[in-house]
Amino acid sequence: MGADANTLSIAAFTALGTIVGYLGTEVASASIFHRMLWPSRFYNIRSLKSLIAIVFLMPIGGPIHKAAVEALDRLVFAGLWKGYCRGDMLGTAFYNDTGHHYVMRMADGSKSERKAARNAFWITVLGLIPWQPRIDTVDPATPGDDESAARVVQEVRAQRPVFVLNILRADSTVAENLPIVDGDIGRLKFRYIAAIIASEIITLAVGIVNATVWRSLFSIWYLAPLLLKLVGLFCRVRRKSVEPSSVRTAPEHGGKTPLSNRPKDEQLLCEVEDFSKGFLLIEGPSELVLQFFRHYGHPIRHRKGAFGDRVREVISMFTVVGSIVVYPGGLIAFIFAPTTIQWVWLGYQLYAMLAMHLYRFGEAEHIGTTQEWIARELSSHNSVCFDDGSGNRVVAQLGSSIASSVSEGRRKVEHFVRQKLRDHAQNSMATPSLRPQTWPERSRAPSS
Repeated sequence: MGADANTLSIAAFTALGTIVGYLGTEVASASIFHRMLWPSRFYNIRSLKSLIAIVFLMPIGGPIHKAAVEALDRLVFAGLWKGYCRGDMLGTAFYNDTGHHYVMRMADGSKSERKAARNAFWITVLGLIPWQPRIDTVDPATPGDDESAARVVQEVRAQRPVFVLNILRADSTVAENLPIVDGDIGRLKFRYIAAIIASEIITLAVGIVNATVWRSLFSIWYLAPLLLKLVGLFCRVRRKSVEPSSVRTAPEHGGKTPLSNRPKDEQLLCEVEDFSKGFLLIEGPSELVLQFFRHYGHPIRHRKGAFGDRVREVISMFTVVGSIVVYPGGLIAFIFAPTTIQWVWLGYQLYAMLAMHLYRFGEAEHIGTTQEWIARELSSHNSVCFDDGSGNRVVAQLGSSIASSVSEGRRKVEHFVRQKLRDHAQNSMATPSLRPQTWPERSRAPSS
């Protein structure tokens, strides 16, 4: 009877573990590996709310096999395993391709050809700024009248935000008294380590209970997720910082004249084509703006040596390989564990599966990121100083309004563009100011 009961328990454990693995791996998010391979961006937390979310939503000890295989597949397809400086980082877990596009507004009122925004740093920031539809501009519904209620709902749903972001080089005068956001590039910071440990604190707690209560060697398994993340942190690849103003990046104008033809500090006005997030305009010196649409944050790959860039790349890719075997390795190993230890592990997997569902469908991809931090400061103060971690600082200032419909949003954008064209035509040699001469009205929304 004892042997039969043990066999039944193992069979039940294996069956439930397989079911949990199937359900969990289908929902695991690809951004898990963006976090693992760019920890200085994705674990750059400065709020208690983000810390709490990281603690409960971001363990990787669950069934993430499918997402890990897909991430590894992209690394292979990009040719990154072929050797030193081989392959393309864009579109992989090292450097995500957001799929956003933008156009540059030209001095003759036309638009440039559509261009890929690549990692789209500032577009992501603008997409994370909270806004609320304006109810006061909508005629209230008549009580008991379904048609008027439907009209109100339709009018509210049609509203879109119009965001105008002006970015420029920071100096001691401009950046004075502004909130400073740092991170992304540069040296290791304690808060990255703290956030990574926090993300696996529940995993570690379960392992400690196994070790102290049952004195089980199977508790070692619970260290694996944290070790993979720490290896990813300490072996993270170096990345391109914001280039100083003395380094020029030649703009691509498609044969047309941009807003200003000044070679030294020509101003660009870029429009992001993504009406689902609203109407987004980004303005600033071309040599600065275009960096964020091109290679800011791209991995640096030329340094050789025992701990050079290629070694970092390979170790980082092996953390993805290691994450593939965490769950199936645990499922196989815990078959030989005592029954109690088996069910504790299975209970942890149920929690991890629930956390992955909440992470994915709760839009937690950007929680604790540099972009979320900047968006929070812009929402509260309208302006922020971003220090990328290499000593180069950028000031960003936000203006916004609410359009009642897509067509009104287009009209507001065109009005703003025409006004900026007139400003540049009247004073083409003026030094760019921190604030555009006319902003759309700022409609403040509560920070989330």
